[in-house]
Amino acid sequence: MTKKRALGRGLESLLPSIVDEPSEKGKPAEIAVLEIDPNPFQPRIDWDDEELSSLSESIKQQGILQPLVLRKNNDRYQLIAGERRLRASILAGLETVPAFIREADDKQMMALALIENIQRQDLNPMEKAEAFSRFCDEFSMTQEELGKQVGISRSAIANFQRLMELPEAVKAMVRSGRLSMGHGRALLGLQSEDQIKRHAKLCLARGYSVRTLEDLVRKSTGRKPVKKLKPEILPEIKQLENELQRTLGTRVFLKDSGGKGKLEIEYGSLDELDRILSIIRGRGNST
Repeated sequence: MTKKRALGRGLESLLPSIVDEPSEKGKPAEIAVLEIDPNPFQPRIDWDDEELSSLSESIKQQGILQPLVLRKNNDRYQLIAGERRLRASILAGLETVPAFIREADDKQMMALALIENIQRQDLNPMEKAEAFSRFCDEFSMTQEELGKQVGISRSAIANFQRLMELPEAVKAMVRSGRLSMGHGRALLGLQSEDQIKRHAKLCLARGYSVRTLEDLVRKSTGRKPVKKLKPEILPEIKQLENELQRTLGTRVFLKDSGGKGKLEIEYGSLDELDRILSIIRGRGNST
């Protein structure tokens, strides 16, 4: 039995008529490529020409192994899923492609296009930011609601959407991969659009890492780096550490988190390890 693709929590209820395996719905129809329009909600903007060329060659040799999914749109068709395959098929010179015809509203079209690209990690950070923002705006969804639909935390979606605050020129740098999402988030700590543009250009020219850029932004804004607080060790955990250290004659560390954790025991040589193991085994045999 063919396994369903994993969807974000809630997507199966959002896309009930689309996510069923096509193999259970009969044979695909052959549809002329000239009658197929792209998905108007496709979040992916950049396509890898080399990847498409490779898929095109595979289609010439093997054909299309997974049919496209379309919806009827007046006397034409709109793509729901499979734009990469459609583009590669056109490159391969195909006049028709196998496809299943499904019913889908705009919300389902956008959700499926978004989840398909996210699961394949095809979208760059700016494409994700734009897709998340468009989805929330067009369907009046909160970040938390969207996160449940696509299986991403609310904070992660918020981080992507913050990239929308960057100047257009800097968005283009993130979209092209010249700057990472981390660089983009660091630049948002600056106070003006001119500062962001200037620091972005400097980052590209000098090849700054995200950490270096964060330090530069802090200096520019006069902010001090945030110190990470060490987790507080409970008195009973510290007492257990001390007891184990006295028993084993070496340093012992207990890392506890809500009753779960790990025990670390140091040894300086294999002879010392044998000594520690003898103590542990001896105690185990005496109980």
